[in-house]
Amino acid sequence: MDLEGIARKIHDKKAAEAKLEEELSFYKGKEFPIKEISSAVLAEVELSLKASKYSYDEIGLRAGEAGLGSRGVGDHIIHEALFKISGRPLDSLDDAGIAEDVVVSVDGIHSRLSYFPFLAGFHATRATLRDIMVKGARPLGVLVDIHLSDDSDISMLTDFEAGVSSVTEYLGIKILAGSTLRIGGDLVIGERISGGVASVGKVGKKSFLRSNVKEGNSLVLTEGNGGGTIATTAIFYGFPEVVESTLSLKDLESCRVVSNYVPDKVDSMTDVTNGGIRSISSEINAGRESSKVTLQVNKKLFSSMINPAVREMLDKLSIDPLGLSIDSILIFTDYPDDVIATLKSYGINASMIGEVKKFNGHNIISDEMEPLAENFRESPYTPVKKVIGNWSPYSLDEIKSRVDKAILESLKKKEETLKNLKRGNAYTI
Repeated sequence: MDLEGIARKIHDKKAAEAKLEEELSFYKGKEFPIKEISSAVLAEVELSLKASKYSYDEIGLRAGEAGLGSRGVGDHIIHEALFKISGRPLDSLDDAGIAEDVVVSVDGIHSRLSYFPFLAGFHATRATLRDIMVKGARPLGVLVDIHLSDDSDISMLTDFEAGVSSVTEYLGIKILAGSTLRIGGDLVIGERISGGVASVGKVGKKSFLRSNVKEGNSLVLTEGNGGGTIATTAIFYGFPEVVESTLSLKDLESCRVVSNYVPDKVDSMTDVTNGGIRSISSEINAGRESSKVTLQVNKKLFSSMINPAVREMLDKLSIDPLGLSIDSILIFTDYPDDVIATLKSYGINASMIGEVKKFNGHNIISDEMEPLAENFRESPYTPVKKVIGNWSPYSLDEIKSRVDKAILESLKKKEETLKNLKRGNAYTI
């Protein structure tokens, strides 16, 4: 519970005090200085209004309404906005970045795994390492940033670290650095944790960028055991036995085998996460106006590569696996038989599930030429997500318009700050 948020949301002072005292009583107990803390929070917020020039300009579009973090069309609109603000060219939506011979990535913990911190740490670490390894990098280590709410039990922190180090020790790499803080300091009470894990690697024999995908490539898919998303589905839909299937590093092994043994026979690799293969197909075409492609996928073969326990759960819950993170590795190659044989020789199941076609107006289609469009959000995979649905109260044009307004306001702050920095410094970085 965000005490500062309450104070900013409720403008009537007495009502705000009552709500703050209610929340503090629930979490802290009667011996806590509830009234004093409540008064102090309100005083801080009132004084902070004097610094409103440094705050943000509301555009009337909330993160959930925009699809932020929901791994679909809305998320891509937000990502493109960030590219515009940072001045980066949108030549791909790869999850890892390369500077000289260094490859980096960062992944936040799954928001619904707060009360399962070992899983949160394991899967965030696995995800960020996969992001660099799928690009052909040799991992060197990870950086951990974990935030606990004021009432989080310290065992949540130790469990998280154990989850992270399970992955790093398996790979023989180090935890290089980290930060451990509280969310909002004294102003966020409750037990939820947040944060992320970043990874650092060196460019290997070859970089498998999404921009390398070309017409004529075969699509080879490795086995998908699921990760944080599937673990969340299993926990909150009552399939705890499926969680064990997700504690696998076959995806990282797949990347390592390709990088070490068949790099010259592979053009590109990507992980099937972030909204599933529907969303991946859109990301592959991002920034490729003159060289877009269409992925043609056999849906039955695709499903056959999902761990049987995971697939059975998704079938029972009627969750579309094409729009969900299944944590497979999708390989683009002109030598599918060689790649599959090499993977299988190292105990990794893989199969050809489609091919890359000339762009026909759709990012992805089935064998029956059925368009498999990306959704606004990923496939709803918890009871709450099912209720919320796969939609927004705003049209895509309205979302884009409001996001554009936010970009303009943010760029004004950036440009003014840069002017001041340049005026005050006689040197150039």
